[in-house]
This record gives sequence, C-alpha cells and structure tokens, in this order.
Amino acid sequence: MKIINIGVLAHVDAGKTTLTEQILYQSGVKSRAGSVDRGDTTTDSLDIERRRGITVKSAAVSFWVGDELKVNLIDTPGHADFISEVEHSLSVLDGVILVISAVEGVQAQTRVLMQTLKQLGMPTLLFMNKIDRMGADYAKVRNMIRSLLDEHICEMNIVENEGCEEVRLQEADPLSARWLETLAAHDDELLRLYAEDVPLTSERLHKELIQQTKDGKAFPLFAGSAAKGMGVKHLLDCLGDFIPSNAATGSKPAEDRPLSGIVFKVVKDRAGERAAFIRLFAGQLRLRDEVQVISRNGPERMLKVKQLQFLQGDKRTAASLVSAGDIAVMTSAELFVGDVIGVRSGRIRDFAFHKPPIQVNVLAEHAQDPTALSHALSALTIEDPFLEYQHDQNTQEHTIRVFGKVQQEVLAETIWEEYGIRVSFSPPRVMCIEKPVACGKSAEFIGEAGNPFWATVGFRVEPGPAGSGLTYNLEVELGSLPLSFQKAIQETVAETLNEGLYGWPVTDITVTLTHTGYASPVSTAKDFRRLVPLVLMDALSRAGTVVYEPVGSARMILPENSLSKVLSRLAQLEGTFQEPDFQGKVAHLNATIPVRTADTLKAELHSLTNGEGMLSIKPVGYAKVRSVFPENERRQLNPLNRGEYLLRLNKIME
Repeated sequence: MKIINIGVLAHVDAGKTTLTEQILYQSGVKSRAGSVDRGDTTTDSLDIERRRGITVKSAAVSFWVGDELKVNLIDTPGHADFISEVEHSLSVLDGVILVISAVEGVQAQTRVLMQTLKQLGMPTLLFMNKIDRMGADYAKVRNMIRSLLDEHICEMNIVENEGCEEVRLQEADPLSARWLETLAAHDDELLRLYAEDVPLTSERLHKELIQQTKDGKAFPLFAGSAAKGMGVKHLLDCLGDFIPSNAATGSKPAEDRPLSGIVFKVVKDRAGERAAFIRLFAGQLRLRDEVQVISRNGPERMLKVKQLQFLQGDKRTAASLVSAGDIAVMTSAELFVGDVIGVRSGRIRDFAFHKPPIQVNVLAEHAQDPTALSHALSALTIEDPFLEYQHDQNTQEHTIRVFGKVQQEVLAETIWEEYGIRVSFSPPRVMCIEKPVACGKSAEFIGEAGNPFWATVGFRVEPGPAGSGLTYNLEVELGSLPLSFQKAIQETVAETLNEGLYGWPVTDITVTLTHTGYASPVSTAKDFRRLVPLVLMDALSRAGTVVYEPVGSARMILPENSLSKVLSRLAQLEGTFQEPDFQGKVAHLNATIPVRTADTLKAELHSLTNGEGMLSIKPVGYAKVRSVFPENERRQLNPLNRGEYLLRLNKIME
C-alpha cells in the first residue's frame, strides 16, 4: 500500500473547498458533494467557516484511489491572515494541488503560495478551476500562469468552449501539447534530442514529466470545473504518478526505521479533549507504547500512547498501529504544534516561519469571571501557538499576535461561539524588536553600596547569531548556587528581556552569567529575581541596542505608465525596491516595505494604477528602523530608572 499526503491551496474563492468535496465524492467517501453555499462541506466543519464560506482551520480527510493508494488530504485556508495554518500543513505534505480560477486568474495570494512551494521544491499540480463560468478564459490564464508563476508548465487538457455550459475537456497529447520544449529545459538529453529533431514517444515524455514534477521542476496544468465535477477524475488518476509516496530510504522500508513524526495540528474535539495530528515519516506508532517527545522549546520527555486514531474518509477511526507515511491522531493534553515524536529525521522540515507582526489587546465587553477570557485565549493558542497569548498580571491586559483584520473578526466570532464571551480589540500595534550592538558588562555584589539585596550577580551581554533568540551561558560553576537560585536568575533574564532599552523584546542576544554569590541562610530566590533586572539592564545599556521593525516582501505587477507614481509613493512609505523588470508594457517590481505602512500601499494601489495593479505581500522578517527609534509602553517595573524601581519594589514589599 502506498500513502501520500497532499494539500489543496488557493487564493480565497478560487474553489479549493469545492474541489475537495468533489474529490471526496468521486472517490466514494461521500454520497454527494457538499456545497460551500449550502454550508454542508466536510472540511469546512466549523460554524464560522460555513457561515462565511471561507476556510479558517486546516482540515484533514482521507480517500482511496483504487485499492493500493491511500491519500490524506489537507484543505487549507486561502486568506492571507491564516497563513500560519498553511505553513503548519506544508511541513508535512508530499505534494500540493494549487487551485487557480479560470475567471479571476492568478491573484496575489496565488503568487505568494507558489513562491513558497517552489522554494520548498514541493511537487505541485495546478488545477485551473471554473472553466464553465462566464468570463473564463483558459488561454489567458494559462499565459498568466506561465508569466507570473512559472514558465515550466505542461498542459494536461485541451479546453474548448470555456465560459459556458457547453465547455468540453479532453486529455492533451504530450506531443501536440509541446511538453518537450518545457521538459528539455531541465534535461540535457532531452534538449539534445529536441535540438536534433529526434522524434520521442508520448510515454517517454510522460515519464519525464512525472520525474520533473516530483523534483519540483515542472508543473502539470489540469483544467476543470469542481462545481460540476469536470476534470476531477483525471486529476485523481494522476495523483499516484506525480506525488511521491513515503518510499523506502536506502535498504530499509520507512516503517522499519526508528519512529519519527511531527505534530502539525492540534484541535479541541466536541468532548473537550485535545487531539494532536501527527505526520509519521518513519517507524510505527503503537497503542500503549511509550514514545519520546522532543518539544520545540523544552526538554525531551516520554509519553504513553493512550488513544490512537487514523484518518478514514471524513472520520477518525480507532487504531492499534499507524505506520510511516500516514497521519496519526493522538488524544493528549501534552502535545503541541511542532513537537517531534520519536527522533528528528531528515524528512522533517524546519519551517522558517515569521510570526504575526501585529499585537492587539483583547477586551471582554461585559464583566464576568476574570479567568474565562484567559481560559479561552489559552485554549486557542494551543491550536495556533503563533497567537502568543499573554496575560499581564499587573495591568490585567490580555494580548495576542495576529496577521490582520479578518483574523481578528474570526477570533471574535470563535470566542463568542465556543466560550460565550463577546470581545473587542484595541487598535493594532506593530511589534518591533531590539538587538544588542556591542558587548556590555555589569555586576553587583552583596554588601556593596546601593545593593539592598542578599545576592551577587554579574552579566555579560553581546550580540548573538541572527535568528538565535536568547542564548544563556554560565561562566560560573553550576554548583556555586543552589538550583532554585540558578533557576530564578535564568527565568528573570528571559522575563526582563521582554522589554529592552526602548521597551521592545530583545532578541539575538547572548547573556553570560559571570558572577554569583549568596549568604546562607538569609539569601532567597526573591533577592536574585529583584537584582537581576538592575544588573542585566545596566549591562544592556552599556552594550546599546538597535530597534528593528517587521517588514514584508512586496511583489507588484504594474502598468508601465503607473510605475513612477508607485515608486514615489513607495519611497514616501519608507519602502525600498529593486530594479523593475519590464515585460512589454508591464513592470514587475520587487520591494520591501514596513508592516506599519503596508496597509496604506494596499489601499492606494488601485487608484495609483487605475485598477490594473497587482500586489502580494509576505512577511520576511525585520529591518533596522531608519528614523527615530520608536518606544514601546512599558508594563514591567523599569530597572533603567533605579530609584523608581527600588521605590516601587519597597511599596510592593510593604
């Protein structure tokens, strides 16, 4: 038995959920295809998804093609605000179906998705949907795909009379569809045969397309109408050829290798229990086994498999064993997105994901149990850890991280439907970060003038490697302090660096503990927790920090006559850009723009280009703020103001 795991991706409203329904219907999972308009789709199972007609959470189902191929299918959100759901899913897929509308053509999110798929080398099948709809133009959209997504396209269908009920499809002949010209670009032998005009068989070209698709070098283009079921069977019949299965590596079958899998999704089921979806890359997961779990940010631990399921159609079925290549579902409150089950293997992708750049306060509209909102947001963060929920005990503020307005609206509806709490959000705040620019040292000793605490602490701070976050080192012997004191120091270092010199979280920093001391029996962990912020921030102020703001990579397609207006506005919005690439009277422009001004560009592009421009923006990290560094409002006691810090500590202690 072969198993493949595929995703269905698209720009919103391209018809991917409708395609998923037709796949389930034509593969025998459902007796009839569900409809987004009727609200009876399998993968859009949440009330909010059915009401809005959009996918919010990735959903997994399975079906069979013939008797030998099991396909696990993941339907992902199409809106850019839910990109984290897509990113989680991509890390566990063997291949993707990317849906493109024959009416609207290539859209902004389509380009972002295709760029990511190409970077991953992901086998990708393109499905041009809605060829029966009024306004469908197969040739025009095919040319858009070649110019905007990738030129290495092999047409799988001949389309006639598109845009009406009489549309007809037939399978394309590889020779007349001129596959050779496309495939020769990645194969020297084919290029030689093409140059020498040597005739090739359709079978040879089909075999070559299969290999280049698996290698992520060529992309088969299918056409059809998901709503009418046209072209779906052809797509299904080709899945086993074009998408690689969890094949044996080396001499051992994958299921005979050490257990290796990753948690890519966590949901709360109707009974209130947490179900973790695990893609298994190697080995076998057995009921009642003790398995190793490697947390993303924590220690390794052992976990007993108490409940185990696998995907069977649109349901989950109890299992005693799930093998490599398949998706297992474990019921456990101890598993989180990103946890590795067993050992970390080369098949597990470490996805460089950029967390949401916007922070908002969540406000309950009516007074109620103060723990209710905290419980709701904590539960939602387990399903989507990128929300990064925080509850400030001092101000009682609840904050989360989001990508945009639509995500906030969906969260508000979800909290109301699942927890009965009406919420609103504060104006969004773009979250910057700080990074140290030099080395700084500081230390304070017991009995020294100005040190009121029974503790000695010294730190050295210095820049860390890009992307390293916080690195904590010891230059003192581990046994020089009681373990509780060591733990208090390390925890307080992490807490203190949530607010740097300008009030932003400090990252890419190495903190080394250089001095320690205590006086038994009077010293307590509290002495260290209160002294650490003073010493650490003094060291950081000596090192200095630079503020970085989140930026997005913007790709634009513009009419040539509007380029100067767009470049001028982009400069005003503090963006930077590369040399434009001209194709006829169309300019392709790559730029970088701060997140704080990106919405302005989105809103104005239509008027700047007379409605002809196209823009896609993807988070790409951070860039140094070029103007005056912004400051963030502090929520902790400020150790940079020593007098006020000590005074407020004394009041707290009183």
